[in-house]
Amino acid sequence: MAENEDKLVKAIDKLTKATHRSNNLGWMVLRGIFYSIGWIIGLALIATLIYYTLPLIGEGNALGRFVHAIANIIQRNQY
Repeated sequence: MAENEDKLVKAIDKLTKATHRSNNLGWMVLRGIFYSIGWIIGLALIATLIYYTLPLIGEGNALGRFVHAIANIIQRNQY
């Protein structure tokens, strides 16, 4: 019985230390920076995929014409 209680106390101490470590201000700032970088990379990938796939829709519908016009404007402004 005392053996189980010792294991429980050790587990609680370990959990308390991990909680204090994860609530550290420096760790939270670092985690926020990496979280933001992940969002930026993800949004850039999604925007790139949309930029290259939507003009392939074609001239057949209103969405295709609109996207094609936007793509042409972007391409003209690059030079």
